[in-house]
Amino acid sequence: MASVYTVLGPHAYMLQRYGVSPNEDVRTAVDKLRLSAPHLARLLGELALRFSQ
Repeated sequence: MASVYTVLGPHAYMLQRYGVSPNEDVRTAVDKLRLSAPHLARLLGELALRFSQ
């Protein structure tokens, strides 16, 4: 699975406030975001799907 930085580029650093490192894989980041920011979890999941196609 791609890293958060690969999917979001420099925008990945904004997720650090939610405890997500830009170097983490997207699946781990989505799991972390589900509790604190479900809207961002959905967005990141959808972007990762489009990125992988």
